[in-house]
Parts: sequence; C-alpha cells; structure tokens
Amino acid sequence: MKLNPAMRAVPPFTGWESAHHTGGGAPAAATGHGLPFLLKVLSVRTALSIQAHPNKKLAEQLHNEKPSYYKDDNHKPEMTIAVTPFEALCSFQKINAVLQHLRACPELVGVVGEDAVSKLSAAAETVAPYTPAWPVRPWGRRGAVGKPGTPMPVAELPDGLSMEDAKAARAAHVVPALKMVFRRLMTADQHLVEDQLESLMRRIQSTSAMLLSPVDELAHRLHEQYPKDVGVFCVYLLNYLVLEPGEALFCNANEPHAYLFGDCVECMATSDNVVRAGLTPKFKDVDVLCDMLTYDDGPPFLVHPSVLADSVHRYVTPVPEFLVDRAEVSGPSSTVLPPSPFISLILVIEGCGTLEELLPSSSPIRRAASSLCPPTGSENGFSSAHPSATQHGRSPLARRFSSPTVPVPAGAGLVHSLHAGSVFMACAGTAVKLRAARGQKLLLFRATERHELHEAV
Repeated sequence: MKLNPAMRAVPPFTGWESAHHTGGGAPAAATGHGLPFLLKVLSVRTALSIQAHPNKKLAEQLHNEKPSYYKDDNHKPEMTIAVTPFEALCSFQKINAVLQHLRACPELVGVVGEDAVSKLSAAAETVAPYTPAWPVRPWGRRGAVGKPGTPMPVAELPDGLSMEDAKAARAAHVVPALKMVFRRLMTADQHLVEDQLESLMRRIQSTSAMLLSPVDELAHRLHEQYPKDVGVFCVYLLNYLVLEPGEALFCNANEPHAYLFGDCVECMATSDNVVRAGLTPKFKDVDVLCDMLTYDDGPPFLVHPSVLADSVHRYVTPVPEFLVDRAEVSGPSSTVLPPSPFISLILVIEGCGTLEELLPSSSPIRRAASSLCPPTGSENGFSSAHPSATQHGRSPLARRFSSPTVPVPAGAGLVHSLHAGSVFMACAGTAVKLRAARGQKLLLFRATERHELHEAV
C-alpha cells in the first residue's frame, strides 16, 4: 500500500497564508507537487532487489537521459520501521569482514578475481592505523542498539587521529578497492556467474547444517528465490541485519540495500527513482549503480527514536522531507500525538480504538484548514485519505499552516473510530488523542514533514 494522495495547486489563501507561511521556498500546494513524502506498508515475502536511490543531482540527470525508467527528478532517501522482525541488507560491511568472506568463499573470488582481492587486502593494511574501532555491539536482533533510549554507538579512534583523517584515508584506499570488487562482481559474464553460483550451491548443500555459516544459509535462501542471479553474492559484501519491531533503518542516497523478509512501514521523499542491479527481473542499470555508490564500509544507519509522550516515539532523519511518529497504546489507556505545522498522514496497523481531534474550531489554523481542506463526511480539518476521496478532488492540500501567535490548546473535538487499515489525513496544527479499546493494542504511525516541536504552535 502506498499513501500519497494526488495533490493539486489551487488559488492561494492570500490573507492568512501570506502572513503566516513558514519554511523556506514556496508552499507545497502552490508548486503543485503535493506532499514531500510517501508512506508505504511493505510485507516482504520474496526478497526485493539490490538497489540504491540517486541524490538530487543524479536524479535530474537520469530523468533527462532515461525518462522511461526514471520518471521524476527527485531524490529518494527512505526510512524503514519494522512492524515484525525485518531482514535487510544495507551498506558495505567493514573491509576486514568483506575480506574474511572472500577468503571463505572461493566461488566469489572466482568471479571478482584474485587481483581485486589483493587490492582490497592491501587497502585494509594501509588504513588499519586509521580504522575506527566500533563498539562490539552489533545491530538488529544481535544487539538491538536501535531501541528507544539506547545511546548511539560512537567510534573510537587511535590517539592523535581525527575522524577527518580516517575518512580521508578510507576514501583514498578503501573506496576504490571496494568499488573494484563490486564492479567486477556486478559486471561479470553471466556464464561465469552461473558456474560459480552452481559450485557455491553444491558446496553449501554438501555441508552439514551444523557447520554452515549464517551467510551461506542466506545465500542458499536467496538463490532459491532468484536462481543464477548475481545478487546472491551480495550477501558476502553487504551488512545483514534483522530489525526488531520499533527499530528503524535509514538509507540515504547512493547506499546499496535490499529488503529480504518481514513487515515494515516505510517513509521516503516523494520519488519512484530506483537503480537496480540484482535480485530482480526488472531493468538493471548496473553501470550507474556501480558508479553512484558511496562505498562507505561500516554499520548501517539506525535511527534512534526519541520519546514524545507515553507510548509515542519520534523517528527523525537527516532529510527535511519527513519524520515519523510511532504510537503503541494498550487499552484502555490513551496518549496524545502533538500537533505538526504540516499536513500529516496517519495509518493504523493493528488494533482498534478512537481518535479525537484536539484543535479548537476558534483557532485561525482550523479556520484556514477548513477553508482549504474540504471535509470528507464531517465538517472538520481531519479527513480520510481514502483513494475515492482523492478521485473526487476532496483530498486536503499539502499546504503548510502555522500560526506562531496562536497556541493550539487541547479541547474537545470530533472523535473517529480506528481499526487496522484505517488511514487519515490531518490538517496542520491538529493534535490527536488516541485511545485503545479495552483489551486491544493499538499500533499506528504518523508521517509529516520534519520540524521542531516548537514549530507546531
């Protein structure tokens, strides 16, 4: 399910908006681009492709050169929040781990060549004095460093060295060596890939289950889904992680990743630009992918949520297009989502209960929202984002409303029933009170543009 109602420009509300519009650039509705983010629910049972998303500059270039494959000119940073245990590949493993896998997988060496492995080994020795020592606390199921309240791991450097020194050394040595290995793999002759994969599968199947390494088990599983696909070998190069429910992964531009199994909520900048190179029957743009990647080696970017209120956690990324709130309430308890100065999408994943709007009708925000956000079944600034509403031109506009001079106090408002699968769109400035039904666990997500809490009032 993908949620981004088609927004269209309308004549601006000149009186209030021109006086109170905040944020740089033109209002979203004035540009006709609509919401700056997409909200998705993914239920992955067959692995998705080895892919990356371009930055804005590359997106513009690809859109101009190959508009049939890249249909817009925007970047697509994305965040994935696990609903169930969620498996993924993301970013390159530390160079020493890659070397360890290469030495244990002669079939992969047979594809990339001994010279590429030697170059990677030499790079590892060169940068050893500059290599940050990450805490021995892995991510995902093997450490859960992404859970609320867990401090962000900090790399330790040898005395006298700065992180800038380490980055410069790795850029000069590790990046070209990793790039050589990855390009050799992804551009290898298909017959060579098939022969080496067949040899790898024979070795795995002939090995006792007790002696099989986890990465070999993963390679075998992916090969059953995508026989003879070069992407199977990527498990030896990329970080494998299992996110527990509530843990989140951020993939910025030019970072390789693949989602393997599980359910998640995903939020991203509004774009469909995907550069693929493996585990897919779709169009593969191998040369572009190999050239665009950062080749940073190390742990993936886990988003550490902050606590907003009882049972409410906020996930903030480095990009301005979105943030996501996650609320998990056990009945008959309640909690409140603070107002956002921007349009919000609310998606119920599990359970049932009620949603009460806390924006008083006397607020200038409410009056502006009511005049520009036609109601869906009731006179309020909080309406359903059902596709049928979009088709009839009834979707609220992705316009930024804020009133720095008028606070948004809590007050009695309209109450809506919630159940799994419910989708709502909230106008700017609307706080939301959630109450789970007795005996129920209510799980929902709200996506909106990134902002500071003080901007909501």
